[in-house]
Amino acid sequence: MNTFKRITIWIYILFSTLLPFSVYAASADFVIDTSTEVSYITGNNFVTVTTTYNRTVKNSSYYFPASGEKTFHIPDISDSNEEEVRVEREYKLNSLFIKDDKGSKVNYSVEEGNIGEGIFVSVPNYKTTTPSSAYKIFITYNTHDLITKVGNFVNIIGTSLPTDTVFERKDEENGTTTLFNYYFSIVTDSDMQPLSKAFPTFTKEEKDGKNYYYFNQAERIGNSPYLEFGTSALYRFELEYKTAKTDTLIPEKYSEVFKALSTNIYELSLPREFSETNQKVYFENVSPTPSDIYRDAEGNILALFEVPANQEGTIKIDGYILVNQDELKEESPSYDMEYSEYLEKIKGSEYIRRYLSSTKYWEVSDELIQQEASTLQKDQKTLLDIVKANYKFVNDRLEYDQQKATSENERIGAKAALLGGASVCMEYADLMISLLRSQGIPSRAAIGYANLDEQIPEEQVRHQWVQIWVPDYGWLSVDPTFESNNMKIGQMMDRIVWEVFNNDSLSNIRVYSANNIKNLTSEGYTVKIYGVSDDVKLNELRSYADLVSKEEISELSPSIGIFSSTMLKTTTFGKALIITIPILIVLVILIIGISVITHFIKKRRKNSPTV
Repeated sequence: MNTFKRITIWIYILFSTLLPFSVYAASADFVIDTSTEVSYITGNNFVTVTTTYNRTVKNSSYYFPASGEKTFHIPDISDSNEEEVRVEREYKLNSLFIKDDKGSKVNYSVEEGNIGEGIFVSVPNYKTTTPSSAYKIFITYNTHDLITKVGNFVNIIGTSLPTDTVFERKDEENGTTTLFNYYFSIVTDSDMQPLSKAFPTFTKEEKDGKNYYYFNQAERIGNSPYLEFGTSALYRFELEYKTAKTDTLIPEKYSEVFKALSTNIYELSLPREFSETNQKVYFENVSPTPSDIYRDAEGNILALFEVPANQEGTIKIDGYILVNQDELKEESPSYDMEYSEYLEKIKGSEYIRRYLSSTKYWEVSDELIQQEASTLQKDQKTLLDIVKANYKFVNDRLEYDQQKATSENERIGAKAALLGGASVCMEYADLMISLLRSQGIPSRAAIGYANLDEQIPEEQVRHQWVQIWVPDYGWLSVDPTFESNNMKIGQMMDRIVWEVFNNDSLSNIRVYSANNIKNLTSEGYTVKIYGVSDDVKLNELRSYADLVSKEEISELSPSIGIFSSTMLKTTTFGKALIITIPILIVLVILIIGISVITHFIKKRRKNSPTV
């Protein structure tokens, strides 16, 4: 009996997770099958997780007694805050149901770990396990953790297997062999949108009006299965900038008559359009109406807003962003090519030369960065091979610093990050851009918003990633902060590009003011982006050109007219001119008038008859 007890105990302790492909050998004494199915019904915002735990005895010399218990782990999602975790735990536990192979309810106990540790569910061994009677239980619960959804665009994520997972275990003392199988599948109904992305490889089966996607257990070690459905997504954006009162001299009653007496001009970037995901922007409300809109050298859309300087105000812009991607294709991605071919194609291009230079935070010429870039490039044959090598290097070398992400978040640059400096998305992107440029691959920074879903955020933090220039494709997006073997590259519909940069600046917010604003901060500036349904009437909304009533947005720089207007309205010299010029004009008119009248009187007297 002691032999059986020892075997039972180490099996219970070693495999107490919810994670599940293999075929057991005839010589196995025990087989433990853990089969997890993540099921989704179109329209829901949750998935149902069903784990089947099946313990069988293949050797008639052994059995498992009806004593002890089996513990299962229900994880917390890693990037949620404490309140979100507690709410989701309650949701999971309210839907938790455990039954045996006959469909009868099985009693269980629950222990909640600290935030991030998850829930531990203990189920008693309610029956003796013999060769003729297997032990089988079913654990089912609902969760929002494994799904993100925007309209018909749905991401479903599975669980990975730990790197120390074993599929066969031999007990030298007893001479017994136990096989462990971890089956995993994602199941959808037939109404699902087309499959657009998948990782890792899978096999598909259609039965009973459902689609079953099966993932190999060996490929799940360290990798979370991932399926993305849908080719379009619609997001709503709400930008608000509360402008401060900076002028305490000019009373409002005067500026209401003559606005130019007290005016600040704010320059803000609007969400841009982007070809990779066919990102299109539609405006519902823009207040106040911008005095001008122009496009800079990187294609960013910048708008100028005139607001009173002697009172607090608000710039508010609401609208929608539509993004698209292709269905899943089996052929090689269009952005991949031989590295030598790539270099030949970009050779001599004046356009891309500026995307290879060194800057303060992209220390392309630094010896250490040059050395690492050369090592990573060595023996790589294709452009994609080099990108993957850089991606893995950045992920392995840097460690995301959550504390920095929630603090002042001072930018340190590529080299400092490489040497172990605290890193967030900026450093991941900065380091990868520096490596790419050192390898002769043109790249720049993209700023926007990531991991979007249908939840309206209270506060949203900007995210930075990388864009690489590829001939015949355009700008290819890569997000090294994703930290996964499932490299985030190409069309990414859960990321909205707001603006891009080829220099050390990462913001296009500027204020033109006569009140000597020295320290411009982001205080009062908020952006919310969240998914919405597809029934918005986009054709009734406005485009960029509609905002300024002209056919085409000005290229590269604002017009001479807006430049002179900015100088006049937001500088001390300009305001002096605004005040003095009208007075001078009135004086000139008066002088001319008096001169004309005097001349007329003199002439009249001269022509009058003498008495």
